[in-house]
Amino acid sequence: MPIFTLAIGIAITAWVGIMGATAMLRTEAANKWFGEMLEQSPALMMVNGFGLFVTAALVGFNLLVPAIVTATFVKWALVGIGVSQLSTLFMQLRGGASSAAMAGPAVLLVLAVIHWFIRT
Repeated sequence: MPIFTLAIGIAITAWVGIMGATAMLRTEAANKWFGEMLEQSPALMMVNGFGLFVTAALVGFNLLVPAIVTATFVKWALVGIGVSQLSTLFMQLRGGASSAAMAGPAVLLVLAVIHWFIRT
């Protein structure tokens, strides 16, 4: 596996995994991001966090054991990441968020698209 593919996969896994874990644990940063900025309820925040954590696990396990977690699973995980980041950007645009706040979801979306074309 090329180092570029591995680096992007690790970046996506770490970024999305941390987002998912903090949302499920309802940390202060997650409450600020999901609750205040995106106006999600605590229950929806936990469901969203679990979904993000599962997608991160699929991408990460594909890097470790590609025979078990195939590219088909990764493809659907990347679709989930893409949809979540596009909806985040839409909600931020609607809420008038700053460009700096939109940089994170935009970069993650770009990484997911690059990984899509490399791995699938």
